Amino acid sequence: MTNDSTSDAVQGCAVAVNAAKVLDTTRRAWTAAPAGEAEQQADRRPPHAVRKKRVVPRRSRWPSLIAALNHWSPKPL
Repeated sequence: MTNDSTSDAVQGCAVAVNAAKVLDTTRRAWTAAPAGEAEQQADRRPPHAVRKKRVVPRRSRWPSLIAALNHWSPKPL
């Protein structure tokens, strides 16, 4: 065995140990979770798509300003 294959074997073993820990933690979490939560989530309606409101651009006030100035000023714009 060379150093490369030894380090690969050690890394592979470490990955296997970590995977076993993750599986054990997941299994414990699933067994500890109350069954009522799963039933509540199953009873809940799936979310429906909400219609997007059409964005109405705000009207500019410049035309009314110009109209007012034209109405009141002695020299219309």
